[in-house]
Amino acid sequence: MALLVLFSLTLIAVYVARMRRANALVDRLTRAAAVPAVAAAVPPATAVSSPDEKAVVTPAQQTNRDTARVEPGRSWKGRLKICAIYQETPNVKTFRLQAPDGGAIPFAFLPGQFLTYAIEIDGKTVRRSYTIASSAAQTAYVETTIKREDGGLLSDYMHGQLKAGDLIEVAGPSGAFTFTGTEADSVVLIGGGVGITPLMAAIRYLSDIAWPGQIYLVYGAQTTEQFIFRDELEYLQRRMNNLHVAATMVRAAGTSWMGSEGQITAEFLTQAVPDLTRRRVHLCGPPGMMDALRKTLIGLGVPREQIKTEAFGPARGAVPPPGKVAAEAQMPATEASNQGAATVGPATATIRFATSDRVVALPPDKSVLEVAEGAGVSIDYSCRVGVCGVCKTHLLQGNVTMEVQDALTVDDKGNGLILACQARSVGDLVVEA
Repeated sequence: MALLVLFSLTLIAVYVARMRRANALVDRLTRAAAVPAVAAAVPPATAVSSPDEKAVVTPAQQTNRDTARVEPGRSWKGRLKICAIYQETPNVKTFRLQAPDGGAIPFAFLPGQFLTYAIEIDGKTVRRSYTIASSAAQTAYVETTIKREDGGLLSDYMHGQLKAGDLIEVAGPSGAFTFTGTEADSVVLIGGGVGITPLMAAIRYLSDIAWPGQIYLVYGAQTTEQFIFRDELEYLQRRMNNLHVAATMVRAAGTSWMGSEGQITAEFLTQAVPDLTRRRVHLCGPPGMMDALRKTLIGLGVPREQIKTEAFGPARGAVPPPGKVAAEAQMPATEASNQGAATVGPATATIRFATSDRVVALPPDKSVLEVAEGAGVSIDYSCRVGVCGVCKTHLLQGNVTMEVQDALTVDDKGNGLILACQARSVGDLVVEA
């Protein structure tokens, strides 16, 4: 009996000891948890001990920073860091940009929009616009794929001088040559050369969001060596049952290319895309290719309103004679009497910049913006291809032609606004600049 009592007392003592240890442990854990809570509420004064050290960023601060982005439809301007450069073809490189301090890129964009780079070269700021090639669903970085053009000042500098870690001035995004999957239930993407970049942006985005519609890419390159994104497109075709790629090389002799050769023709289009006339078409490439394929598509019965286009590079060429202009600026009625008839002839016209009070010669093959730059007259610009609208300027007197005027609204035209980067004339002009 005594042994039983002793055994019971021992069990009770062990139980009491365990309870005391448990209570002590709970108390220590409670006190330890209280310390970070206070520290998070009031950051210690020693969080940054010198100007060279980076401040500690809490997850909440990181989230706030990543979500403070400029939404689509609004422009952003600032510096981004080149974090990688990829050689796509012998004369094409992809430049991957990210926020200098990490986190999400500071703006949102739509597939098909472009960025404008500003780089100082030999003491002069040079601006050029390049289409975003990466997916709009990717927020950690943004990519532009750039061809090194013969005589291209900025593209030559970027290919030869820029390296990973460099900072670059960027403005944008801009442009309305976009496709997000909400505009139609299928799409035909037709591109030539580096004109594939906005089309690739759309393909990558549609893949990321698992878009169910049918995607037809029709692409033309000079040679197989210049087939941009070839490996990636082959990979995407294996993963996307709704992606169909048809490519043709202008010259493929002496290579292992087993596909089509020659230009993109009406026959090639109809073989590559079933029911072509009922699908939305996005067309991008050199101006000559664009003009020819647009006519081909219309000839095949594709409605004009279903064809969306974007030319790569500023439109060039002499001003056509009156009656055959590509586009004519609409002048206010009060100034209609000041319009003079333009005739084709030598470059004897002049342009007067009213605000700057400068009068200079106006060659027929130079845009108002180009002449202004040569005369030291400031006209702001971004894309130089007629789609961003930054260079809108009032035409006070005269007639101009504009090969591209996508950035002008009906009200803009009614108020006498022109795009300085596109406006040309063989007659005298007066502009407000």
